Amino acid sequence: MQPQTDTGTRVRKDARRWLGPLLTGLVDGLFFIALLILPLVWLANPLHWKVGPLHLTVHWGWKPVLAPVLLLLAGAGLRRSWLARGLLGRPSFQKPALALISIYLFMAAFEGMLAWRGFAAHLPPVVFVGQNNAGGKQVVDTLPDPELIFRFKPGSLFEGRRINQLGFRDREVEVRKKPGTRRVVCLGDSVTGQGLPGYPQLLHERLQTAPPTPEAWEALNLGVHGYSVLQGLRLFERLGAALQPDVVTIYFGWNDHWLSTQSDRSQMAVKMAASSGRLYAHLRTKRSFMFLSTLLNPAHRWLPHYHDRWYRVPPEEYRDVLGRLIDAVRAAGAVPVVITAPRRGLPETLMQKSYAESVAKAEQIHARYVELTRDEARRHGAVLLDLAVLFAGPECDRYFAPDGIHFDLYPKEHFIEQPVPPEAQPGLTRVAAELHRTLQTVVLSDAWQTRPSR
Repeated sequence: MQPQTDTGTRVRKDARRWLGPLLTGLVDGLFFIALLILPLVWLANPLHWKVGPLHLTVHWGWKPVLAPVLLLLAGAGLRRSWLARGLLGRPSFQKPALALISIYLFMAAFEGMLAWRGFAAHLPPVVFVGQNNAGGKQVVDTLPDPELIFRFKPGSLFEGRRINQLGFRDREVEVRKKPGTRRVVCLGDSVTGQGLPGYPQLLHERLQTAPPTPEAWEALNLGVHGYSVLQGLRLFERLGAALQPDVVTIYFGWNDHWLSTQSDRSQMAVKMAASSGRLYAHLRTKRSFMFLSTLLNPAHRWLPHYHDRWYRVPPEEYRDVLGRLIDAVRAAGAVPVVITAPRRGLPETLMQKSYAESVAKAEQIHARYVELTRDEARRHGAVLLDLAVLFAGPECDRYFAPDGIHFDLYPKEHFIEQPVPPEAQPGLTRVAAELHRTLQTVVLSDAWQTRPSR
């Protein structure tokens, strides 16, 4: 009987010698793999599956953390039962495992602290290069656009006027200008887009009869109701250079300082390659990434807000974007003309739309944006048409619509089907006249003489 007992003991010892280390090493290896893939699982939370018409979303929560914890406990149990050292008994595995665990604990604590403090930041969505991406915002009588938020629908009617094939409230025009023609492109918001016709068309008519130089001149209206300077910059980057402008007028500064539930930057998608875009799309939902982006990007840092409403384009970002737009116009071979936005007394109806804290605050912040417009035009050496000064006198009161922002017939334009004579629009006619006068000065300036030949 003794030999059989010795044989059984020897078999158990042999099994413990190779089976214990094998099982312990396998569990330790799985533990280490679980640590390595934990960040990927964290990034993919929630996980979206799309198979044909089926869409499945899985919210992991803290459940993925259980896998390495359970594997660590199982490995510890095996080491104790089988007296096996395992992989985690070796310093070459202990050190990287402890380093990973330390990083994860720090990130978990940081993410938890941000969640406890209620920190959140709205980062821009992403669209992929070369793909037809959906997105944007549904605004009445417009099309959603992921990069511009919204845009006019070509061929539709907006405020009583047809939208042309380029997508603007203007006559039909060709993208490429005729040889020997000088072109003025008018960028702006609803003040540029409004009118029956608007000041760009009135300027166009003046240029037809009294061009500043012997060449033929024309003016195009790229104003879009509701646009901020950030949307204007994105629009010019998309279309401006293709239009071959010689002069670009820039009229913003109203929608930029209105309050909204999100800033414009957080709604305007950024275009990325598919690989980097997918990574960014996951990271933008994580509070730690939001915090770092806010800290490192001056455009996102400490945005002024009121009762969870934010300036669409905060003051410092407005200054920066306006400067970039001026530079983009010059890079396209055109002369930038920056226009300040005049006003009259603002109505209480703005408070119903929550555009501002109060009428007094709205007038105060608008004055600040007008001053920012002047400063940035001077800093970049751009031509400045200071309508805020030219229209300051009481003799100009008749130019303004009841809202103190727009001109002339603005509240009635939707009900008027035909163009009206210039005398019915004294405000827009005066803007066109001042622009025409400014262009006569521009063509004598060094900026005109030294611009690239087109």
